[in-house]
Formats: sequence, C-alpha cells, structure tokens
Amino acid sequence: MISVFRAVLFLTTAGTVLATDFVGSDVVSRALTEGINESSHKAAAADFAGSLPGAKALAEGKASAAILFQRPGEPAPKASGNLKLLEFPIANAAVIVGVHRSNPIDHIDLASLNGVFANDPRLRMINWNDVPGVTRSELITPGVCSPENSFVRELFQGMVLNGGSFRPDVRLNISVELAADLVASRSSALQLMPQTPLGSVGRVLQVADGRPGSSTTAYSPDEMNIYNGDYPLRLPLILFVRQDKFEELKPVIRWLLSDVAASRLEKDGLHPTPKPIRDRFAQRLDTR
Repeated sequence: MISVFRAVLFLTTAGTVLATDFVGSDVVSRALTEGINESSHKAAAADFAGSLPGAKALAEGKASAAILFQRPGEPAPKASGNLKLLEFPIANAAVIVGVHRSNPIDHIDLASLNGVFANDPRLRMINWNDVPGVTRSELITPGVCSPENSFVRELFQGMVLNGGSFRPDVRLNISVELAADLVASRSSALQLMPQTPLGSVGRVLQVADGRPGSSTTAYSPDEMNIYNGDYPLRLPLILFVRQDKFEELKPVIRWLLSDVAASRLEKDGLHPTPKPIRDRFAQRLDTR
C-alpha cells in the first residue's frame, strides 16, 4: 500500500539534484522558488526537481533543507551523517468533495468514494441511492478538478483508489470554473476539487476515513481539520531543515512561514498551515 501510494503520489523526474539549499516537491516550485531565492539573498537557492530526488539529495548531503509531501505514519526523511532534521509543516494538499445544494447527503466515507470513482471498486456505486444513507434515485456524475500544482488527482488515486485507475466515464480534467458551475447547476454532480470554489452555491461534504482502525466520524474540510488530520483527504507538506543549517537558513524559514508564502501556496490549490500556528512557529525561531 505505501509503496503504491508513493509511486502515484510523487511525480518526480529521474534526474539528480545538484548541491543547493532547498530541494523538494516540484508542486511548490512556482509558488516558492522566487521567494526562497530572494529571502536567502542567493541566486540559486532552490531546486525543486521532485520529492524523491529531494529526499535523496538531503540524505546524500547535497541539500540543506527539503520541502516534501509526507504521508501520515511514513518514516521521516534522513539527513546525511544522521544529522537531526527540524520540521515545519507549512501546508497540506487536500481533496474537497462537492455536490449540488439539492442533494441531501452531508457526508461520505472513503469506501463510498472508491465505489463511485474506481475502475475496479470494492463495491460499485453508480446511482446516488447506492451510496449509504442516500435515497434519491439519480445517476452520479463524477468529476475531478486537478489544476496544475494542486495534487488532487494524485492524492485521491493514492489514498482512495489504492494506486488504481479512475473508471472510464469520470471526467478528469475539469477546470476550476467548470467545477464550480457543476456543483452549482447539476443535481447529480459529485466533484473532487482542491479547494471550495469561491461563490459556489453547491455544498461541500464532510468526509470520514472509515477504514479498519480509522475513525468513522466525518469531518468538514476547515483549516484546522485539514491541518491536524481529522479530515482524511489531506497530505502534509513539511519543511525539513538540517539542524546544522538552521541559523543560516532562518531568514528563509521565516519567509516560508509568512502570509505571503501562504497566499502563494493557497493560490496554487494548497491549504496553508493556519496563521496562528505559523506565527507560533515563527516566534520560536529566535528561541531555538
């Protein structure tokens, strides 16, 4: 399960990473590279070639810090020489589930989402009355909105489809604008999105994990539930810094915890760590 999740999750290149300060997921390259370079006062402080090359560069001593998506329970990356790594969770990727406002459903679990979206589901769900707790008879219209850098499709495939494929009739490349329109206008819609569409008159569902050993309680995708992991369709984005490079990189760490960096991550479809928590991390920088 974990190996499949990693394979789907990390869209990486096979190339190597040259020695630099910051490495990691290519998903954050557009949002963070310019700010990192400016706050570090270096011309080439960031090289986001992918999560796997980034973790490898950190382990080989070719990088001082890495920004990586980290599956809950997955072992943390290693630094060369077994140096301690300081961790700063800066954001999460998340999948938001939207429906039309006329749909009476208010929550759904991962097994039901598998039944709707998977090509080879554990239990196929085509009609809304196939979904536990729903009595309306109408074919489900499933869709995926996963714009560049949002990670919706990869996260959902890894966590809900167990690395499998979507069923053929799932619309996979829906724009942000069309996703908002579908949950506003189509009563049969079940739409996966990176964020709640602004101005949408649709509804966002609470989601329960429901897998063996996991909570059956459904949680809404508010910023605290996403941050603390109660909302299950999320994946933390963590900044790992070598302890011996902490003082040198402190200005960049402070910028990565700033409202400016959070705004850029949010613009790319990610969910920044809540501001009070980021502020608390920033205040602690000078006490380490």
